[in-house]
Amino acid sequence: MRLKVRTLAGMLATLLLLGWFGYKELPSFLYHQGYNQALLQWFPNDEYARPAINRLAMDITSEMGTGDSEYIFVKSSGGASSSGSGSTKLDREERADIIHKLEKLLAQYGHTEQMSSVAYNLALMHFWMGNWDRAESLLLAIERMGGHGWISQEEQGAYLAILESRHKQKGLPSLEGIVRIGDQPVPNAFVMIQRANDSTYYSPPLTHYPATITDENGRYRFYGIDPGEYNVAIGVRTEQINGYYMTETESKTADIDGEATALHDVQFVPQVMAVSPGRNELIQGDELRLQWKSYDGAAYYKLNITYMHRDRSGKYTGATTTALSDQKYSSQEAVFSIREINGVYTMSGKSYGQNGEVTLNTAGLLGMLYPGGEFAWSVDAYDEHDRKLSSSAGYFLHQDAITPIFRVADIGLSEGDRLVIAAQYEEAIEAYKREGDNDHALRVLARLADQGIGKEDGDPAKALAYMERIREPWESDKEFIHTLRDRIQRQKRV
Repeated sequence: MRLKVRTLAGMLATLLLLGWFGYKELPSFLYHQGYNQALLQWFPNDEYARPAINRLAMDITSEMGTGDSEYIFVKSSGGASSSGSGSTKLDREERADIIHKLEKLLAQYGHTEQMSSVAYNLALMHFWMGNWDRAESLLLAIERMGGHGWISQEEQGAYLAILESRHKQKGLPSLEGIVRIGDQPVPNAFVMIQRANDSTYYSPPLTHYPATITDENGRYRFYGIDPGEYNVAIGVRTEQINGYYMTETESKTADIDGEATALHDVQFVPQVMAVSPGRNELIQGDELRLQWKSYDGAAYYKLNITYMHRDRSGKYTGATTTALSDQKYSSQEAVFSIREINGVYTMSGKSYGQNGEVTLNTAGLLGMLYPGGEFAWSVDAYDEHDRKLSSSAGYFLHQDAITPIFRVADIGLSEGDRLVIAAQYEEAIEAYKREGDNDHALRVLARLADQGIGKEDGDPAKALAYMERIREPWESDKEFIHTLRDRIQRQKRV
C-alpha cells in the first residue's frame, strides 16, 4: 500500500503531537500515581516537583509534626500553655531518626528553592530538638534564597532572632536573670516576655513575643526592650518540670526602666505533696477529706478544686479550677460536706461545638462535686507574707498528670441528672418538671433557665420563678435569688 508524502507527514505530526502531549502530562501522571521518586529524577524542575518533595517529607514526618508539642511555657503571672497542638509521644531517639531521614532527602535533591519547604520543616525540628546551629544555618540558607512566599517571613524572622540571641551582644542588657529547677541552672530553656497589660495570648506563643535561650549557666539576657512592666514565661520540656512548680518571686513581673539592667530570676521548686484522696479514688458518702504533707516555710495552705471538661463524646477538652474555700488552713487536713459544696452556684459556663451544639458546664448545673463526676484537687502553700511558695497542681492535666484525680460515686442521680450529664438538656428539663416541687430539681431547672440551653441568653425571670418555689432554701439559694432580682431590675432600666 502506497502512502502519499502529505499523508505520511500528517501521521508523523500527529504522533509527535501525541508524544509531546504524553510527555507533558507524564509529571502529572507520576505525581497522582505516587511515583514521586521517578518524578523528581526525570522532571526535577516541573511544577509537580515541590508537592512531590513535600509528599515524601510528609511520609517521613507524619508521626512527628515539628516536635514542638513536648514543650510547655510557664508564666510568672500564673498558668501555662503548650508550645504546640500535637499529641506526639515519640522519644528523642525516634525524633533524631526522622531528622536523619529528612537530612538525607535534602542531601539527595539539593538545597534548592523546590526543597525550601522541606528545609524549613527540618530547621524547626532541629530547633525544638535543641540543635541550634543546624537550625540557624538552614533558616539562613532559606533566607538567602528568597522566594519563600509559602511561609511566613515574620515567623521565620522570629525563629532566627531567637537563635541569634544566643550570641553575645554589645551594650547593656535590658533584662537578665537565671532560670533554675531545684538547685540546678537550666541551660537551653526558652525565655519569653510579654507586656503585663497585654491581655491577648497566642498559642503556641514563642514566635509572637520577644524570646531568647538560656546559656550553659541558665542565664538569659534581653537587649533593646522598651521600658515597661513585663510578664516572664519559661519554656522547657514537660519532663524537666515533672514534680516542680514555679515559685512566686517578690515581684511577679519584670520592670524595665531603660537605664539599668532589670533582674528577674526564675525558680522552680518541689511541688506540695497531696496525699488523699489519691489518683482514681472513688468518694462514697457525703464527706470529702483532703490531706497533704507539710511544706517547708509554709505559714498556711489554700485549697482548689478542678472540674474536668469533656465534650459530648467524652473526650477531655479542658478544665476549670476554682477555690474550694476561702479559708486558710494551718494544718494538713480539711473536711468538707459534698452536699453543701454542691449547693453553691459558682461555675456556670457554655461552649459551642463545630455543628452548633451547646454544652453547659455540668458542675455549674449539678454542683461543684456532682455525683458521677471526676475532679482534681490541689493545695497551695503560702508564707507569712502571702507569697505562694508552691502548689501540688501540675502544669498539665492529661494522662501524665500528677494532680490527684478522683471520682464521686454516682449514687442518688435522678433521671434529670443523668440527662444533664449526657448533655440532653431538653429531655432533662422535662424529667425535672415531672419531679414537681423537689428542691434539687428546682435548683437545676433554675440554673438551666438562667444559662439557657441554646445559643441565646438565659431567662433570669424564669430562673427566679423556679428558685422562689424552693421550700427549704440554702444560704447560697438566697444569694442566687438576690442576684437574679438585681439582674431583672437592671434589665428593666435598660
